[in-house]
Amino acid sequence: MKRDVLKEDDYDEVCRVIGDAVIMLAECGHETKRDEIFDVLKRTRQHRAHGDRDEQKMLEHAIRLIKP
Repeated sequence: MKRDVLKEDDYDEVCRVIGDAVIMLAECGHETKRDEIFDVLKRTRQHRAHGDRDEQKMLEHAIRLIKP
């Protein structure tokens, strides 16, 4: 997925979601490689499957953007 596919506000939110995942991984002493970030985003999406639709959409965009 390329940046131009998302509106600027959505892209900023997707970057925030990815950044939050990186911070969480680093704080737990895990690697912050692309596959690790991808996995944590997928797990988060699964755990929040019944959450807010906008949140799900941002997680899906983040997963596509970071996909190895």
